[in-house]
Amino acid sequence: MTEPSKVIHVRNVGIEISENDLLQLFQPFGVITKLVMLRAKNQALLQMQDVPAAMNALQFYTNVQPTIRGRNVYVQFSSHQELTTMDQNPQARGDEPNRILLVTIHHMLYPITVDVLHQVFSPYGFVEKIVTFQKSAGQLLQVLFLCFFFFSSLCVIMFT
Repeated sequence: MTEPSKVIHVRNVGIEISENDLLQLFQPFGVITKLVMLRAKNQALLQMQDVPAAMNALQFYTNVQPTIRGRNVYVQFSSHQELTTMDQNPQARGDEPNRILLVTIHHMLYPITVDVLHQVFSPYGFVEKIVTFQKSAGQLLQVLFLCFFFFSSLCVIMFT
């Protein structure tokens, strides 16, 4: 067994499980300082504020099977004692590729709904989230952010 740590390793995290779902599962045990979703592996790493909070969560979930959206998830201490993110890495660069696509639509003749956008972009990969807003009330301009499940999905999309 791995030694106690602030970091909890969660397995069987399906595509339907969101960060919010995981936060709700662990917030009763204390402050969650970091959460990293490892979608390709169906896993997540969650860092509690301190080791006792993580121990309380794992002790509780050894007696009660944690379930999110009808799916059993499995929890254990991570081999990591602390999660480090790119924000904390002084050599991290902001120009790294990511899976978020910024789209601006000019000269909108017809209203474009989230459903229409999903229909247009889903053939290129699983669209995890769509956020839309109008940039200016006077202009027919809509800006949206698309978050794809895999970065490789963005590489397929070509705009002319």
